[in-house]
Amino acid sequence: MGEPEPVVVKVCGVRTVEAAQAAADAGADIIGMIFAPSPRLIDVATAQAIARAVRPTSGDAAWDGAEGVDGGLAGPAFFAACGARLRAMGRPLLAGVFQNQPLEHILEVARAVPLDLVQLHGTEPVAMAQQIPVPVIKVFHVDEAFSVDEAAAGGGDMLAAFHHSAILLDTKVAGTAQQGGRGVAFDWTVARRLADRGVPFLMAGGLTPDNVAEAIAVGRPWGVDVSSGVETDKAKDSNKIRAFVANARRAGSAT
Repeated sequence: MGEPEPVVVKVCGVRTVEAAQAAADAGADIIGMIFAPSPRLIDVATAQAIARAVRPTSGDAAWDGAEGVDGGLAGPAFFAACGARLRAMGRPLLAGVFQNQPLEHILEVARAVPLDLVQLHGTEPVAMAQQIPVPVIKVFHVDEAFSVDEAAAGGGDMLAAFHHSAILLDTKVAGTAQQGGRGVAFDWTVARRLADRGVPFLMAGGLTPDNVAEAIAVGRPWGVDVSSGVETDKAKDSNKIRAFVANARRAGSAT
């Protein structure tokens, strides 16, 4: 058996060049910026400044279409190849987070920054991923009514139709319209059941430097996603970012 693939690490809700640089220096694979209503909302000009700071050149594109990445791979093999590509690039990818916003707006922001990835964090149909020309992360909100069977089927449909896409499991918080970034965890054994189906996914919701190793051991995700868990007084904390990335790397190597 070969060495296990390192877990992909995404630091989300980044609002400043300084926070983005701290995430990049810590070795984060993906930096997430929120373009939906949120306390962590940023504008396009700020996102462009972040892009200039973390990219060696303005024209450094992450993907030349799916064919430039996967060589015909699909499913878990595709994500293993993507993980290797992330690390070979030597800089984090930039993801834009949107929630139930018009496709035209998403495409406009993706071009203007430009974004390497788009994250759909609302109730958008899975089919929307087929209309977005960069890899897509689609959220599935987890609560007591969450069905692993439905997620596996929905995720499978997405991966089959447009396989440079990924699933994100995040906590559904009752009574709130804005999901994610609230520091609330879900039952990680739910994630493990999805992993056992062979569906690649990222895991978010209440992750911190202190619990990310346990989350990875239980859930076996392809990647982990953190926002409020690396903040102090609602601002990104470089020490917590470094600790989170380091702990996730060690845990991923041990699984």
